[in-house]
Amino acid sequence: MIIPHKYLNLDLSVINVSALIIDKLKKHSLLTYDELLNMTINALGKNAKEVFPYSLNFLFLLDKLHYLPELDVFQLNFD
Repeated sequence: MIIPHKYLNLDLSVINVSALIIDKLKKHSLLTYDELLNMTINALGKNAKEVFPYSLNFLFLLDKLHYLPELDVFQLNFD
């Protein structure tokens, strides 16, 4: 969650996972959902799987992520 509390693992916060997603998309430009998820799990562990959809939603709300349905991939939005 975005609001921190006493028991929050900052490595698994929405903001940290979102930053990791942005970093991976800067390096690879186009990635599928499964590729992004696997990269996130490899970097942060199995518990990151729970936070991953919230991080994607957060990036969509900030207009940082663009989905290309014809290719079924995500891309960074540079507008």
